[in-house]
Amino acid sequence: WLLRSLPELLTLVNGMRAASRAVTSALMLIIGLNYVFAIIINMFLSDVTESENIVAKFSTLGLSMWSLALHGTFADGISDIMEDIRALETLGYDWVLGWSMISVFFLYVLLTNITVMNMLIGIVCEVVAEVKQRDEKLSAVDYLKRNLRELLIELDKDGNGQISKEELQNARLMPMAKDVLRELDVDLEDLLVLTEPLFEQDVDEGREQEVTREELLNVILDMRGDRDVRMEDIVRMRCDMRRYLSRQFQHLSDLYDGEGE
Repeated sequence: WLLRSLPELLTLVNGMRAASRAVTSALMLIIGLNYVFAIIINMFLSDVTESENIVAKFSTLGLSMWSLALHGTFADGISDIMEDIRALETLGYDWVLGWSMISVFFLYVLLTNITVMNMLIGIVCEVVAEVKQRDEKLSAVDYLKRNLRELLIELDKDGNGQISKEELQNARLMPMAKDVLRELDVDLEDLLVLTEPLFEQDVDEGREQEVTREELLNVILDMRGDRDVRMEDIVRMRCDMRRYLSRQFQHLSDLYDGEGE
């Protein structure tokens, strides 16, 4: 009930669920970088004993990983770490050690905090936006389905659950039909043209020219203006073209045979 009353909260929850794989991959990458850079820094700074701050942060591999995660990935006191490493020169250590470790630490910050974390934020924002758009589209489709079902019930004059060709033609005279189809960005004349193959298929099979309400509902929803083209649509178009050409060839053949007689 709470999620339904707060659709924004539901969108965030669905977005977090959809982005969980990307978040997990980013965390694994950060952990891998943390481990590699901790080994490098620990190799060079584990022997430093004159600096209490360096010993407290980099004397073991575990402390090195913790310090990199806290001060590098989460950017908590980056300047303090760099000042502690730079101060090694004042304690008698070669300046190359201090500045090389500063470069390594800065590279770690660049890879994890600036690159991976910001990429992760961008991925999460994009996924949440896609989930929001999808949820809004599904909600709109559900709303329009209800209106469409009411329209199809109005078109079904005999109440047999089937829409005949004549009943569908009567949609031209119904303001409700024009309003509902306009909301779907569906042109009524295009609908009449595209449903012709359905009725022609009934003629070929010797049945009455009727389609079920649900079948016509799906056809109308497939014609939505905001719907993306799928491979299924291309295959269906090829089948309709083949059926149409076959019917035309048969018609020409019948005319030729009639003239021959």
